[in-house]
Amino acid sequence: MKYNFDEMLDRNGTLSYKWDGRSIDYPDNPEALPFWIADTDFPCPRPIVKAVQERAAHPIYGYSKVSDDSKALIAAWEKKRNGWDAKPEWVTFTNGIVPALSAIVAAFTEPGDGVIIQPPVYYPFLDSVINNDRTVVNNDLIFDGEKWTINFEELEELAAKPENKLLLFCHPLNPVSRVLSEEELRRVGEICVRHHVILAVDEIHSDLIYRHCTFHSIAALSKEIEQNCIVATSPSKTFNIAGLQLSAILIPNKNLLKAFEKETAKRVLYIANLFGATAFQAAYSDPECEEYLEQLIDYLWDNYLFLDQYLKEHMPKIKCQKPDATYLLWLDFRELGLSDEELQKFCLQEGNIALDVGAWFGGDGSGFMRLNIGCSRSLLKQGLDRLAAAYQKRGF
Repeated sequence: MKYNFDEMLDRNGTLSYKWDGRSIDYPDNPEALPFWIADTDFPCPRPIVKAVQERAAHPIYGYSKVSDDSKALIAAWEKKRNGWDAKPEWVTFTNGIVPALSAIVAAFTEPGDGVIIQPPVYYPFLDSVINNDRTVVNNDLIFDGEKWTINFEELEELAAKPENKLLLFCHPLNPVSRVLSEEELRRVGEICVRHHVILAVDEIHSDLIYRHCTFHSIAALSKEIEQNCIVATSPSKTFNIAGLQLSAILIPNKNLLKAFEKETAKRVLYIANLFGATAFQAAYSDPECEEYLEQLIDYLWDNYLFLDQYLKEHMPKIKCQKPDATYLLWLDFRELGLSDEELQKFCLQEGNIALDVGAWFGGDGSGFMRLNIGCSRSLLKQGLDRLAAAYQKRGF
């Protein structure tokens, strides 16, 4: 089945956080085009729409459970897509990965313990540590001008400290859109095993991998690493169903699984969203959803190529790092010589587009911005035209 990702659907008035929330998030310019929050403007696959519509036709929306076969479905998906021979009995469900991150921090550390994060990183990682009264331990990523990588020597030193109990690991790396090699992943996993640091990895973007890269689930690299891993994933980014709030957490180690489920019970994270459970089953059981994904990856790559060429022709001082994964591009504005506050104002007030500020992600994110290309090419061009007009007016 062919999908038309060029189609523009009006999301205004749909309670969209991305579109209807602009008056709250950007009160000074509610007409700015939103290229920040990480959902796409594409309709999700037809089998998911059909399944949700059919369930919605039944007029009772009571407490719900995930289908009995959904654990086997996500395990089979992991094996097929990521080469990880995951087992259904390792799977538990939560109403989102961000709540799961907070539960992981609470379950496996005590107040004051150190939790290692690797900024620039998706900012709820930092929030989940701070909000649980744990100590943030930064292992900043290193940028060599072309790609970001891990400071392995520092990670080894930090992991060796007994007060640091947990590594929150994001792969693919968000926001810098990097897929790590098997060798790099193995080094991370082995450092954690060697120093008894639990490894919790957010792999929510693992389906959105471009053709020049191969994604490896870190848990698949050895039995020792697998037994030390908590893997969080979801169909939400893949199929644009983030509003349905259901994620799968895979924990091979029985003791870790038991501890995590005890914490999620405290937080009541185990009650499934009715339509999330319906969509989850459709996403991983209907072959058309995988067809959708393959077409989506190619469309997003063409969006990247379009943006990269546009920048080179119209805004050459703004550079785009070649992405390995995700629809979130990491743009380098440093050559403009603006502070982070000035850069945000330039994009939002002068360029009339809303981006995620690189400094929000920590580490060496200053001077960068994150832009979401999960939209029609015509909308992407409209946003770039706005930014280019501001760029030219400034005389950069």
